[in-house]
Amino acid sequence: MSDLTVVARGGLWMLMDEDDAELGAFQSQAEALRAAGDYTLVDLEPRHVLIQDSVGDWDEELVEPPPLH
Repeated sequence: MSDLTVVARGGLWMLMDEDDAELGAFQSQAEALRAAGDYTLVDLEPRHVLIQDSVGDWDEELVEPPPLH
């Protein structure tokens, strides 16, 4: 189950929640996935993030919470 999605749109990478609300626009997929990592801080659980590229292909990545120092 995924609760976040990263979608390539208009040259940007959009981070979206499970309700398709836009949480942010980023210059790269890596930046969007780092932002998704911020959402793991809520419950310190990894999140499955669906990724759709500009040609419509889908992938999935597990985003771990950032280390707390």
